[in-house]
Amino acid sequence: MTNLKDIYYLEGKIPINLIREPFCLKCMNQVDEGLTLCSSCSSLLDIVKEWYFNKVKALGVHNAYPIGDYKVSINILSELISLLKFKKGEIFKKYAGKLLADGLSYIFVQNIDLFKNTAYITIPPKFSREEKNQCIYIVNPFLKKLKKLGFKLVNIIEKTTKLKDTGKNKDKNLEERFTDIKGTHQIEVKDLHGKNVLIVDDVFTVGSTVWDLSRALKEVNAGEINILVAGRHMLFGKWPVPGLIDSKELNFDYLIIYFSNLDIDRDYRKVRNVKLKTLRMRNHETIVSVIAGSGQDYNLSIDLKNRIITHDCPNYINERKKIKKFCKHITKAFLDIKKESGEQYVTNILKSMYLNLDEWEFESD
Repeated sequence: MTNLKDIYYLEGKIPINLIREPFCLKCMNQVDEGLTLCSSCSSLLDIVKEWYFNKVKALGVHNAYPIGDYKVSINILSELISLLKFKKGEIFKKYAGKLLADGLSYIFVQNIDLFKNTAYITIPPKFSREEKNQCIYIVNPFLKKLKKLGFKLVNIIEKTTKLKDTGKNKDKNLEERFTDIKGTHQIEVKDLHGKNVLIVDDVFTVGSTVWDLSRALKEVNAGEINILVAGRHMLFGKWPVPGLIDSKELNFDYLIIYFSNLDIDRDYRKVRNVKLKTLRMRNHETIVSVIAGSGQDYNLSIDLKNRIITHDCPNYINERKKIKKFCKHITKAFLDIKKESGEQYVTNILKSMYLNLDEWEFESD
């Protein structure tokens, strides 16, 4: 199992668990101790033949784990990627992209021997020029950070094109992902003169997109091609958090950032302004609260014994409960519990929830 011990704080405040060995030296997939390559890299599909790129470097593990009819992000990094990819509104995408750019600049510097001779940078393109590419929200602040560090990469994003629409990958099997995308990328540059190229992406899953993009880059005489991604997608047969993160490393700040869906950082004033009319603990088994709303009061019940959260505000009902996250009311309740009962007490509650989140029910009245 991949060991996630080291933590990097995005912009000095958002903790991200970095991927530590053992991992595949080619694509950073999880491997057993003693192995240097994962099965995908040691036994390539017939259609692949070669990867074309040199190495993948990723900020952390990404997974949206299926629980019931919905998918639940397993960590803060996956929350950020979800905000970037799926949340409507520029404010969310810019927020997530800026933080992820900080993380990627850290990985860039930590692997400076790999990246120091990079001359060009690009991202996987969309087929339609009208469709917004979420990677732009990462790469623009990333380039600004690199410039401050003294690296001036030539941006060839506008010269990187996709010749046809290959549709969504989620319903395709492994071979279909590679077959459908083969030959679809094109670089509108005559010659890259053997200079190194960096491809930046949000997530590396099976690698089909960057594989074909790397092929296209090689066709115009690219040198070494390396991949830098925010999340290295990994598959798990069960809720993976207990095996990924040492519970001793889970503090209150990490847990409240995760469960608040980053509201505690992104929009703290909204959380701070919530007013709890009552907050009571019953026999150390149930927490109940009445919370003042703009038009009505809301009720909150946290059944610690039976692992059930029940709440009735619209944001929780329509959005947060299906992804097992807190609305501003629940987040504020835990902040107030911390004040009344101490940080260790509330941390233990949140830690138990996180480690066993697949067993918790998020319900509404």
